[in-house]
Amino acid sequence: APVIGMPGCETRCGDMIVPYPFGMGSSYCYLPGFNLTCDWLSDPPRLLLGDGTLQVAEDIGYPSDATLAVVYAGNIQTDGNGHGRLGGGLGDGGPYALPPAGNQLVLVGCNVRATLRSGNLTLSSCSSFCHDGRTSYMKSGKSSLLCSGMGCCQAPIVVNREVGAGGKLVPITSYDVELESFGRNRSDGRRWPARVFVAKKGWFTTWSASKQLSSDLRAAVDMEVPFWLNWEVVDGDATGDTDQLQRSKECPRDAAGGICKSNHTRCTRGDRGGYLCFCKQGYQGNAYITNGCQG
Repeated sequence: APVIGMPGCETRCGDMIVPYPFGMGSSYCYLPGFNLTCDWLSDPPRLLLGDGTLQVAEDIGYPSDATLAVVYAGNIQTDGNGHGRLGGGLGDGGPYALPPAGNQLVLVGCNVRATLRSGNLTLSSCSSFCHDGRTSYMKSGKSSLLCSGMGCCQAPIVVNREVGAGGKLVPITSYDVELESFGRNRSDGRRWPARVFVAKKGWFTTWSASKQLSSDLRAAVDMEVPFWLNWEVVDGDATGDTDQLQRSKECPRDAAGGICKSNHTRCTRGDRGGYLCFCKQGYQGNAYITNGCQG
Protein backbone atom coordinates (compact mmCIF):
# COMPACT_ATOMS: atom_id res chain seq x y z
CA ALA A 1 0.00 0.00 0.00
CA PRO A 2 1.24 3.54 -0.67
CA VAL A 3 2.75 5.38 2.29
CA ILE A 4 0.38 8.17 3.38
CA GLY A 5 1.35 9.32 6.87
CA MET A 6 3.83 8.80 9.66
CA PRO A 7 3.97 5.30 11.22
CA GLY A 8 1.28 4.74 13.85
CA CYS A 9 -0.69 7.86 12.91
CA GLU A 10 -4.35 7.95 11.88
CA THR A 11 -4.69 8.90 8.20
CA ARG A 12 -8.45 8.82 7.68
CA CYS A 13 -11.42 10.85 8.89
CA GLY A 14 -14.49 9.08 7.58
CA ASP A 15 -13.93 8.94 3.82
CA MET A 16 -11.29 11.71 3.89
CA ILE A 17 -7.60 10.84 3.51
CA VAL A 18 -5.17 12.83 5.67
CA PRO A 19 -1.64 12.65 4.18
CA TYR A 20 1.49 13.99 5.88
CA PRO A 21 2.46 16.87 6.40
CA PHE A 22 -1.18 17.07 7.53
CA GLY A 23 -2.06 14.94 10.52
CA MET A 24 -4.24 14.35 13.57
CA GLY A 25 -3.47 13.60 17.21
CA SER A 26 0.14 13.67 18.40
CA SER A 27 2.43 16.45 17.12
CA TYR A 28 4.63 13.68 15.72
CA CYS A 29 1.93 13.04 13.10
CA TYR A 30 2.09 16.45 11.37
CA LEU A 31 4.37 19.35 10.60
CA PRO A 32 3.83 22.59 12.62
CA GLY A 33 0.57 24.27 11.63
CA PHE A 34 -0.81 21.25 9.73
CA ASN A 35 -2.76 19.73 12.62
CA LEU A 36 -6.32 18.75 11.73
CA THR A 37 -9.18 17.55 13.92
CA CYS A 38 -11.70 14.85 13.04
CA ASP A 39 -15.19 15.50 14.39
CA TRP A 40 -16.35 11.90 14.69
CA LEU A 41 -19.66 12.97 16.26
CA SER A 42 -20.86 14.43 12.94
CA ASP A 43 -22.53 12.27 10.34
CA PRO A 44 -20.51 11.99 8.19
CA PRO A 45 -17.38 12.89 10.18
CA ARG A 46 -15.99 16.39 9.50
CA LEU A 47 -12.31 17.19 9.03
CA LEU A 48 -11.59 20.56 10.69
CA LEU A 49 -8.68 22.94 10.18
CA GLY A 50 -7.05 25.39 12.56
CA ASP A 51 -9.38 26.74 15.23
CA GLY A 52 -12.28 24.63 13.95
CA THR A 53 -14.09 27.37 12.01
CA LEU A 54 -12.93 25.91 8.67
CA GLN A 55 -13.82 22.48 7.33
CA VAL A 56 -11.85 20.60 4.68
CA ALA A 57 -14.35 20.13 1.84
CA GLU A 58 -12.51 17.85 -0.58
CA ASP A 59 -10.14 14.93 -0.23
CA ILE A 60 -6.58 16.19 0.23
CA GLY A 61 -5.14 13.14 -1.53
CA TYR A 62 -1.41 13.25 -2.10
CA PRO A 63 -0.15 16.79 -1.38
CA SER A 64 0.97 17.67 -4.89
CA ASP A 65 -0.85 20.87 -5.91
CA ALA A 66 -0.67 22.72 -2.54
CA THR A 67 -4.34 23.77 -2.84
CA LEU A 68 -6.99 23.07 -0.25
CA ALA A 69 -10.78 23.38 -0.68
CA VAL A 70 -12.44 24.49 2.58
CA VAL A 71 -15.85 25.73 3.72
CA TYR A 72 -17.08 27.80 6.64
CA ALA A 73 -20.58 28.41 7.96
CA GLY A 74 -22.22 31.80 7.60
CA ASN A 75 -21.02 35.25 6.68
CA ILE A 76 -17.94 36.91 8.21
CA GLN A 77 -19.01 38.37 11.53
CA THR A 78 -18.33 42.08 12.16
CA ASP A 79 -18.55 44.14 15.33
CA GLY A 80 -20.42 47.39 15.95
CA ASN A 81 -17.70 49.34 14.15
CA GLY A 82 -17.93 47.16 11.04
CA HIS A 83 -14.66 45.30 11.67
CA GLY A 84 -14.27 41.54 11.28
CA ARG A 85 -11.75 38.87 10.32
CA LEU A 86 -11.70 35.74 8.19
CA GLY A 87 -11.01 33.01 10.77
CA GLY A 88 -8.92 29.89 10.72
CA GLY A 89 -5.56 31.36 11.71
CA LEU A 90 -4.65 32.36 8.16
CA GLY A 91 -1.57 34.39 7.24
CA ASP A 92 2.15 34.15 6.64
CA GLY A 93 2.85 32.97 10.18
CA GLY A 94 1.23 29.63 9.37
CA PRO A 95 0.98 27.32 6.38
CA TYR A 96 -2.31 28.65 4.94
CA ALA A 97 -3.08 31.76 2.90
CA LEU A 98 -5.49 32.90 0.21
CA PRO A 99 -4.16 32.16 -3.30
CA PRO A 100 -3.46 34.97 -5.79
CA ALA A 101 -6.67 34.09 -7.69
CA GLY A 102 -9.77 31.90 -7.50
CA ASN A 103 -11.68 33.62 -4.67
CA GLN A 104 -14.03 36.61 -4.52
CA LEU A 105 -15.23 39.15 -2.00
CA VAL A 106 -19.05 39.10 -1.97
CA LEU A 107 -21.23 41.73 -0.29
CA VAL A 108 -25.02 41.75 0.12
CA GLY A 109 -26.63 44.89 1.53
CA CYS A 110 -27.76 48.46 0.98
CA ASN A 111 -25.48 51.47 0.59
CA VAL A 112 -22.47 49.77 2.10
CA ARG A 113 -18.86 49.14 1.09
CA ALA A 114 -16.76 46.11 2.07
CA THR A 115 -12.96 46.10 2.00
CA LEU A 116 -10.63 43.15 2.57
CA ARG A 117 -7.24 44.17 3.94
CA SER A 118 -4.07 42.85 5.48
CA GLY A 119 -2.64 45.76 7.42
CA ASN A 120 -2.36 48.63 4.92
CA LEU A 121 -2.49 46.28 1.93
CA THR A 122 -5.91 46.31 0.20
CA LEU A 123 -6.78 42.95 -1.36
CA SER A 124 -10.34 43.64 -2.54
CA SER A 125 -13.23 46.10 -2.21
CA CYS A 126 -16.71 46.66 -3.64
CA SER A 127 -19.84 48.74 -2.91
CA SER A 128 -23.51 47.77 -2.94
CA PHE A 129 -26.25 50.39 -3.52
CA CYS A 130 -30.04 50.45 -3.02
CA HIS A 131 -32.79 52.95 -3.77
CA ASP A 132 -35.42 51.93 -1.22
CA GLY A 133 -33.54 50.21 1.60
CA ARG A 134 -34.13 46.70 0.23
CA THR A 135 -31.72 44.73 -1.86
CA SER A 136 -33.03 44.81 -5.42
CA TYR A 137 -32.04 41.25 -6.25
CA MET A 138 -34.64 40.00 -3.78
CA LYS A 139 -37.37 41.10 -6.16
CA SER A 140 -35.90 39.67 -9.34
CA GLY A 141 -36.20 35.94 -8.65
CA LYS A 142 -33.74 35.28 -11.43
CA SER A 143 -32.14 31.87 -11.58
CA SER A 144 -28.75 33.35 -12.39
CA LEU A 145 -27.49 36.28 -10.37
CA LEU A 146 -24.63 38.55 -11.30
CA CYS A 147 -23.88 41.17 -8.67
CA SER A 148 -23.31 44.46 -10.42
CA GLY A 149 -23.58 46.79 -7.42
CA MET A 150 -27.35 47.04 -6.96
CA GLY A 151 -28.19 45.12 -3.80
CA CYS A 152 -25.01 43.10 -3.97
CA CYS A 153 -21.50 43.28 -5.36
CA GLN A 154 -18.56 40.99 -5.91
CA ALA A 155 -14.90 41.65 -6.65
CA PRO A 156 -11.83 39.48 -7.22
CA ILE A 157 -9.35 39.08 -4.39
CA VAL A 158 -5.95 40.07 -5.74
CA VAL A 159 -2.98 39.17 -3.57
CA ASN A 160 -0.20 41.39 -4.91
CA ARG A 161 2.59 41.63 -2.36
CA GLU A 162 4.94 43.85 -4.33
CA VAL A 163 4.87 47.51 -3.29
CA GLY A 164 7.15 50.45 -3.91
CA ALA A 165 9.75 51.07 -6.57
CA GLY A 166 11.93 48.19 -5.40
CA GLY A 167 9.13 45.67 -5.49
CA LYS A 168 9.54 44.80 -1.82
CA LEU A 169 7.38 41.90 -0.67
CA VAL A 170 4.79 42.69 2.00
CA PRO A 171 3.85 39.87 4.41
CA ILE A 172 0.22 38.88 4.90
CA THR A 173 -0.52 38.81 8.62
CA SER A 174 -4.32 38.43 8.58
CA TYR A 175 -7.43 38.94 6.45
CA ASP A 176 -9.46 41.77 7.95
CA VAL A 177 -12.88 42.93 6.73
CA GLU A 178 -14.13 46.49 7.05
CA LEU A 179 -17.74 47.57 6.41
CA GLU A 180 -18.59 51.25 5.81
CA SER A 181 -22.15 52.51 5.39
CA PHE A 182 -23.17 55.67 3.54
CA GLY A 183 -26.26 57.58 2.40
CA ARG A 184 -29.86 56.91 3.34
CA ASN A 185 -31.68 53.56 3.42
CA ARG A 186 -28.51 51.80 4.41
CA SER A 187 -28.15 48.36 5.93
CA ASP A 188 -27.95 48.11 9.68
CA GLY A 189 -27.98 45.35 12.26
CA ARG A 190 -31.78 45.16 12.40
CA ARG A 191 -33.10 45.99 8.91
CA TRP A 192 -31.54 44.25 5.93
CA PRO A 193 -28.20 43.62 7.62
CA ALA A 194 -25.14 43.62 5.38
CA ARG A 195 -23.54 40.22 4.76
CA VAL A 196 -19.97 39.81 3.56
CA PHE A 197 -18.28 36.61 2.36
CA VAL A 198 -14.95 35.40 1.03
CA ALA A 199 -15.99 32.69 -1.41
CA LYS A 200 -14.87 30.60 -4.33
CA LYS A 201 -15.25 32.47 -7.60
CA GLY A 202 -18.76 31.94 -8.99
CA TRP A 203 -20.25 30.62 -5.74
CA PHE A 204 -22.76 33.42 -5.24
CA THR A 205 -24.04 33.29 -8.81
CA THR A 206 -25.28 29.75 -8.29
CA TRP A 207 -29.03 29.35 -7.94
CA SER A 208 -28.82 27.66 -4.54
CA ALA A 209 -26.77 30.41 -2.87
CA SER A 210 -28.65 33.39 -4.31
CA LYS A 211 -32.08 31.84 -3.69
CA GLN A 212 -31.22 30.96 -0.11
CA LEU A 213 -30.14 34.51 0.69
CA SER A 214 -32.96 36.17 -1.23
CA SER A 215 -35.61 34.17 0.61
CA ASP A 216 -34.16 34.76 4.08
CA LEU A 217 -31.21 37.01 4.92
CA ARG A 218 -30.82 35.20 8.23
CA ALA A 219 -30.07 32.03 6.28
CA ALA A 220 -26.56 33.42 5.85
CA VAL A 221 -25.80 32.32 9.41
CA ASP A 222 -25.91 28.61 8.50
CA MET A 223 -25.14 28.40 4.79
CA GLU A 224 -21.87 26.77 3.76
CA VAL A 225 -19.43 29.06 1.94
CA PRO A 226 -16.59 27.41 -0.03
CA PHE A 227 -13.24 29.00 -0.83
CA TRP A 228 -9.68 28.06 -1.78
CA LEU A 229 -6.54 28.08 0.32
CA ASN A 230 -2.92 27.66 -0.68
CA TRP A 231 -0.50 26.00 1.70
CA GLU A 232 3.25 25.61 2.01
CA VAL A 233 5.65 24.40 4.70
CA VAL A 234 6.82 27.39 6.73
CA ASP A 235 10.11 26.57 8.40
CA GLY A 236 12.03 28.98 10.64
CA ASP A 237 12.73 32.23 8.78
CA ALA A 238 11.41 30.99 5.44
CA THR A 239 8.90 33.80 5.03
CA GLY A 240 11.23 36.47 6.35
CA ASP A 241 13.94 36.17 3.66
CA THR A 242 11.97 37.98 0.96
CA ASP A 243 15.09 39.17 -0.89
CA GLN A 244 16.26 35.60 -1.39
CA LEU A 245 12.76 34.56 -2.43
CA GLN A 246 12.73 37.21 -5.15
CA ARG A 247 16.13 36.11 -6.44
CA SER A 248 15.50 32.37 -6.58
CA LYS A 249 12.80 29.76 -6.26
CA GLU A 250 15.36 27.11 -5.34
CA CYS A 251 15.33 25.61 -1.85
CA PRO A 252 18.42 25.64 0.36
CA ARG A 253 19.92 22.16 0.45
CA ASP A 254 19.44 21.68 4.19
CA ALA A 255 15.78 22.73 3.98
CA ALA A 256 15.14 20.49 1.00
CA GLY A 257 16.60 17.48 2.78
CA GLY A 258 14.86 18.17 6.08
CA ILE A 259 11.38 18.64 4.63
CA CYS A 260 11.38 16.58 1.42
CA LYS A 261 12.29 13.31 3.17
CA SER A 262 11.75 10.86 0.32
CA ASN A 263 14.28 10.02 -2.35
CA HIS A 264 13.48 11.13 -5.92
CA THR A 265 12.03 14.49 -4.84
CA ARG A 266 12.40 18.11 -5.85
CA CYS A 267 11.82 21.16 -3.67
CA THR A 268 10.61 24.62 -4.69
CA ARG A 269 9.95 27.85 -2.79
CA GLY A 270 6.30 28.84 -2.35
CA ASP A 271 4.79 32.27 -2.99
CA ARG A 272 5.37 33.21 0.65
CA GLY A 273 8.90 31.85 0.98
CA GLY A 274 7.98 28.45 2.40
CA TYR A 275 8.76 25.09 0.84
CA LEU A 276 6.88 22.65 -1.39
CA CYS A 277 7.96 19.08 -2.16
CA PHE A 278 7.14 17.01 -5.24
CA CYS A 279 8.05 13.60 -6.57
CA LYS A 280 10.28 13.73 -9.62
CA GLN A 281 8.98 12.74 -13.05
CA GLY A 282 8.44 9.00 -13.20
CA TYR A 283 7.60 8.75 -9.48
CA GLN A 284 4.43 9.33 -7.51
CA GLY A 285 3.36 9.43 -3.89
CA ASN A 286 4.13 11.57 -0.85
CA ALA A 287 7.43 13.46 -1.07
CA TYR A 288 7.26 14.56 2.59
CA ILE A 289 7.86 11.11 4.13
CA THR A 290 10.63 8.53 3.83
CA ASN A 291 10.24 6.32 0.74
CA GLY A 292 7.07 8.20 -0.15
CA CYS A 293 7.90 8.60 -3.86
CA GLN A 294 7.61 5.27 -5.67
CA GLY A 295 8.50 4.45 -9.26
